[in-house]
Amino acid sequence: MELRELRETRRCLRIAVLAHGLRVGGGLSVGQNMIAALGHVAPEHAYLVTIPMGLGYEDICRLVPKCETVVYRHAGHLKRLYYESFEIPSIVRSFRPDVLLALGGFGLANPPCPQAVLIQDAHLFYSSKHYGKLTFESKLNVLYHKRHFRRQLKNTQLVLVQTGVVQDRLRAVYGYRGQTAICPNAVSAFAQDSGPRPAMPSPLAPYSKHTKLFFLTKYYAHKNLEILLQLYRDFGNELADVVTVTTVSPDHYAYAPLFLRSVQQMGLGNSIINVGPLKQCELAAYYRNCQAMFLPTFLESFSGTYLEAMHFGLPVLTSDLDFAHIVCGDAAIYFDPWNAASIKDAILRLRNNPELSQELVAKGETRLQTNFRSWDQIATDAVSLLEQIAGCGAR
Repeated sequence: MELRELRETRRCLRIAVLAHGLRVGGGLSVGQNMIAALGHVAPEHAYLVTIPMGLGYEDICRLVPKCETVVYRHAGHLKRLYYESFEIPSIVRSFRPDVLLALGGFGLANPPCPQAVLIQDAHLFYSSKHYGKLTFESKLNVLYHKRHFRRQLKNTQLVLVQTGVVQDRLRAVYGYRGQTAICPNAVSAFAQDSGPRPAMPSPLAPYSKHTKLFFLTKYYAHKNLEILLQLYRDFGNELADVVTVTTVSPDHYAYAPLFLRSVQQMGLGNSIINVGPLKQCELAAYYRNCQAMFLPTFLESFSGTYLEAMHFGLPVLTSDLDFAHIVCGDAAIYFDPWNAASIKDAILRLRNNPELSQELVAKGETRLQTNFRSWDQIATDAVSLLEQIAGCGAR
């Protein structure tokens, strides 16, 4: 059946989409790409979308034919807690939805309709060993999210997980026996570039003869940025021709300024090249002018940067952990993220073996084409699942 014919036979639904918490990093990418894709593949449905202010969601939602937006201005965890506990439930009920889709992983404890929750926060499934150095406020936030997540599971008809690893951990940690479905990431439609190689960004120009590792991340404790300080302190001579390109802003997290100061105080400014936050339209130039994607993270739910690296033809250097293996397979070199020597050995192995680099790139391209889908395909599957659970009836 053609897509147009399928749309004509569908029951038009009222779908509430919660995306106001997706403000940074991978969450922002998932939120924007999924909402845009919903407008492409299922424009016949009516949507209420909660979005964060000033991050580009407004323009995306304007392109969705039947879409009401509720704009949330973030002002700290306490305000968000109040907003999600009292205002959001009232807003959703007023919309009278047939089904609710919580893209940020946290739906309503008592929704007025069947709900689906897309999990993106890996803290829910890993031990504190994987968290990195959290502030006291962040620790409380993790505890609250775990409590709320467990509570909402009782009134959730579908849990969307990004990989089979998360699916297994969901069942093991929470004893969840309800319906699940895989809803992976895809290469961002806003970052793709299929043209000629972009010019080298000016911050990289002084390092044109170096091996450049692209570490695309905001500052999160679990991203393990501090290992770079130990890596270059202990193995600076062996890595003299290797630089790591980071994208950190001082306002990303409480410990971000300390990390950036440490880079300068330790004299590592020519080894750790911090270019600050990048717009999605700037990513292609960095991917195409670096020699590898580098991610020494302690935990992820998926990480779309793995797929972006494959899309732009970069080999992957990353953590020897389950979340990385299920996405990257044989298209990566793995290391122990808690061990700087292990990371150094992986970097040198890649740097000293151009044939290995080409092999990993080829495997990544094949893996991307055979194992992963576009955002429109992912959204099409998600809509079909929402239509199914909408038949569960109002609560």
